[in-house]
Amino acid sequence: MEQRLRIGDRWANSEKIFTTDEGKPLHPDTLSRWFSKFIKEHSDQLPPITIHSLRHTNATLQIAGGVPLTTVAKRLGHADTVTTSKIYAHAIKSADEAAAETLENLLTPNKNRHAG
Repeated sequence: MEQRLRIGDRWANSEKIFTTDEGKPLHPDTLSRWFSKFIKEHSDQLPPITIHSLRHTNATLQIAGGVPLTTVAKRLGHADTVTTSKIYAHAIKSADEAAAETLENLLTPNKNRHAG
């Protein structure tokens, strides 16, 4: 915001999170190269990950957390939930299994107390 105010009318309003100093969209490789260098410089503290893997982790955690698929798809920029459901079928299956287990535990709360 400070940079935007500093250069005034020369600011290119791209409404992107990551921009050049003039507000223009960054080339996608710019951020990826920076992130890769950052990860290498901090390899003693961070695992070897990519921005794309962070995107997948984010989506998987949202699905596991019960966020509606329509919301996850929208946040990922997918045109519809079909794309999201195909890519994240493994997470959806795990979330479904967890939901079934939760329901079973609610309906049979004493099931595990009588075992053993």
